[in-house]
Amino acid sequence: MLPIPEFVRPIAKKLIGIPGRLVPYAAQKPVLSMVLNEAFREPFRHGELEFLEGAKIRIKVTDLCIDWLISVGADRFVPADRNPEDDVSISGESLDFILLATRQADPDTLFFQRRIRIEGDTELGLGVKNTMDSMDWDDLPAPLRKLLQGVGVIIEKLEQRGHPKEP
Repeated sequence: MLPIPEFVRPIAKKLIGIPGRLVPYAAQKPVLSMVLNEAFREPFRHGELEFLEGAKIRIKVTDLCIDWLISVGADRFVPADRNPEDDVSISGESLDFILLATRQADPDTLFFQRRIRIEGDTELGLGVKNTMDSMDWDDLPAPLRKLLQGVGVIIEKLEQRGHPKEP
């Protein structure tokens, strides 16, 4: 496959970021709630997320202009209205979150290289990271796995710098 020309990269990144910039947060919240609660159904069911109960977690995907604030209840995530208060903020670029979600990169490496950053209650943030790391990829709903893989391929192609990856 031919590499993506340099001039296409910034245009494509802006297009991928349209939902984060243009879709009102109120419209994003129900989708976010459904996806998170389905993705973390098993950890909630097994009590692995009790340590998060009552916490407010901010997720920021900087290059896509996504800024979500999620409240954690006893058995589900509830997207909260955005306000400046959170207990922990986890931020990074889309490629790094996709690499984390699809297990194409070691989570510790992404965090230690500060490609994904934790601010605020770092113990809480590391608990989230460890929970994500211990999740079974096959427990994620098939449509979510396919979406993550597809977006990952697109973002990875956009990140390549003028030449295909070496085998």
